[in-house]
Amino acid sequence: MASLSSYLFSTLSKVGSIGGSGIPDFHYTIGDKIEAFAGKSIWDVHHSTRTNDAKQEATVFVLAKARGSSYTAVAQNTLKRMRTLRHPGILRYLEGAETAEAVYIATEPVVPLAQALDLDKSEELKRWGLYKIAETMRFINEDCKLIHANLSAASVFVTKAGEWKLGGLELVDSQTPAATPGGGGGQQQQAYRYYTGVIPGYSARMAPELEGQKWDAIVKAKPGAVDGWYLACLICEVYNGALRSASQLQSQGQIPAPLWSLCQRLLMPDLRRRMSPSEFLQTASRQGGFLDSEFIKASIFLENIAVKEEDEKAAFFSGLDTLIPGFPQAFSKYKILPELLKLMEFGGGDAKVLSGIIQIGKGLDEEEYNDLVTPAIVQLFGSNDRALRFSLLEYMDSFIQAIPSAVVSKRVFPNFVAGFLDAAPAIREATVKASLAIAPKLGQKVLNADLVKQLVRLVADPEPGIRTNALICIGKLCTAKEGVLDLDGGGVTESSHRYVICPALLQALRDPFPPVRSASLAVSTACASKWDAPEIARRVIPSLSSLLIDGEKPVRTAALKCLNAMVSRVEAYSHTLPDTMAKKAVTPTAANSSATVASGSAQAEAAASMAASDTWGGWAVSSLSSTFSGALSLASSSLPIGQQQPLSPSTAAEASAPEKSKDSAISPKPAMADAARSGGDRWEFNDDAWGNDDPVGDGWNDNDDEDGWSSHEVPTKLPTAATIAATTATLSPGYTLSPGPKSGGMTMSSAQQPTSQDTASPSSPIVSPAFKTSLKLAGSTSSSNRKQATGEPSSTAATTAPRRKGLGAMKLGGGASKNVPSPNLDDFF
Repeated sequence: MASLSSYLFSTLSKVGSIGGSGIPDFHYTIGDKIEAFAGKSIWDVHHSTRTNDAKQEATVFVLAKARGSSYTAVAQNTLKRMRTLRHPGILRYLEGAETAEAVYIATEPVVPLAQALDLDKSEELKRWGLYKIAETMRFINEDCKLIHANLSAASVFVTKAGEWKLGGLELVDSQTPAATPGGGGGQQQQAYRYYTGVIPGYSARMAPELEGQKWDAIVKAKPGAVDGWYLACLICEVYNGALRSASQLQSQGQIPAPLWSLCQRLLMPDLRRRMSPSEFLQTASRQGGFLDSEFIKASIFLENIAVKEEDEKAAFFSGLDTLIPGFPQAFSKYKILPELLKLMEFGGGDAKVLSGIIQIGKGLDEEEYNDLVTPAIVQLFGSNDRALRFSLLEYMDSFIQAIPSAVVSKRVFPNFVAGFLDAAPAIREATVKASLAIAPKLGQKVLNADLVKQLVRLVADPEPGIRTNALICIGKLCTAKEGVLDLDGGGVTESSHRYVICPALLQALRDPFPPVRSASLAVSTACASKWDAPEIARRVIPSLSSLLIDGEKPVRTAALKCLNAMVSRVEAYSHTLPDTMAKKAVTPTAANSSATVASGSAQAEAAASMAASDTWGGWAVSSLSSTFSGALSLASSSLPIGQQQPLSPSTAAEASAPEKSKDSAISPKPAMADAARSGGDRWEFNDDAWGNDDPVGDGWNDNDDEDGWSSHEVPTKLPTAATIAATTATLSPGYTLSPGPKSGGMTMSSAQQPTSQDTASPSSPIVSPAFKTSLKLAGSTSSSNRKQATGEPSSTAATTAPRRKGLGAMKLGGGASKNVPSPNLDDFF
């Protein structure tokens, strides 16, 4: 039983160690073979991806052990060196495995150098590649005390960034033979001594000392002397193509002259005089040398930026904008951009770094941009560094269009809107300016509910410049045109404009800063078609009037232009209105036919008077006369209360003169005047509720000579006998007209008792048989004034007795207060 459990455990362990490719401990799926590389190396090179992540690309080198033990030996040596040698210039090792059938090595995704040179022949990339290879060879020769002995175009690979990476480690071994492990006095076999024959095309570029097997000279030679020869072979292949024979190394071909002079020193037969890769690097990098270029300097600086001083970083990034356009696009995309993003992520960048990121991002397609730039930009918006946030806002229009709208609304805008509330004015102003760039990426709901309201709030900002820019931004959002500023869903809604933006514009018209007033006027003019016409008439035009005489000429000019636009808007609206808003007149009945005739006559006289007047003052006087004429017609009518008859022209003229009251606050009450004109209300006199004498000190002084108006009062004409006779003829049967108890009035009395029918009729007068009703037909002045007009002396009783002016005893419906004594009606006349 124990043996069975042990067997199952062993089996499961083996199964669990098998990767997705079916190779134990190897987690990469082998893809297509690169046929262009076939026959140039002992390896078959394949494109590959990680088994559990198809987006993680790789390159897999495969060597079948069936090719022989020598091949297997160099493949195993390569796997060992790839695992132990780590350098930025060496092909990055990911994973390796060895089975009974083959050796597998997975590295970063690369392509052979020959294939890369066919795609991109950039001179700068060639220089940078040679620099990187020479630097890597110096590391192998001087730091690791190793000899590569296989440097050629077939052992160099190129990344997506265009960087050259050193591979082909099949023959790498120590310069000095190492002792055999375990003692015994023996020495390990050096790969470059015994396995050069398995490398394709090796004889055409073999170093003289290897070809002559001068092993002692190799051991005594300076580090890198052997590999100097192979560096020259690589240079010849890069510029003149593949080597077919050693004689090709003596021809300059397409090799630049400064490089050719160095190449000749690398091809010296004598190891003691031959230039090593380290010496080549030092000589070529001198001022004016082949490797002295701005592109190489910038690349080197970015690789070592972590150890640079702040002033060095500032100097470098200040000129980065001018350098990036000259860099190869692939190099900028995959080499410079990741370095800049890494720098910004850890807080070491500024606006210049962000500018470089954005400039490189312009050359990316949408998918690449979302993979490389978008995640970093979104992360930067969450930073609390004001300098970084200001840079993001300043360059917003350069990168925001490439970010998907969903990402902007959910991840960028919440951090962006915080800038409106920032304590620093520079951040608030930059946020306002950036609003136009981010607005097309927002949905209509977010645009109206958040962005517009934040901009309107800044119309009241303490900084005048921010207020001005906020208004300009609002105006551009409201007048957005397709192709210029494409807003989602139609942009600013009518509701937002009417209830949010319009009040802010009216408020800005009163701003003390002239540019704010000008900006508000400009926005109002541009949005005139969106204003509500009645609102323009009631609020906007009155607000604009004062700006026509503003102290600043630009404000006056803008106000006049705005006023013309608003008037045109109101004029267009007025043409859509009906000719009149009045309701149709009700068809007159028998009860109100005479009242309608009287009212129509009064209105006709008022209209005629208004038409005859030349000024607005004449119209106003005519209206006042019509008001008193309507009141007088009620008093002089012989018809039952509630109906009217037209007045004679003479009577109307006498009553049309307005009576001047002692105080404007004691003028005839509008409600009573309206009731007198309408003739439809019922006036009731209740003698039971009023006494015959006015209380002393009630505020109604009878002495009209002391009220200050005596010199302006017009004497009233006394009715003549002919007038009395004519009026008596018009009275209903049973009514008589006689002079009143006081001069200047007449009394109408009735001997008939009201019947139940009369009492029930709403148009019949309600008269109590217990008293006599006296109505004054003409003359509203006091007795003292009448005596002054006729020359009669005024009696002491008339001037001192308290008397109530006006129609104090008259009311509309309902009874008077029971606590107030009933007045003598004659005192009112």
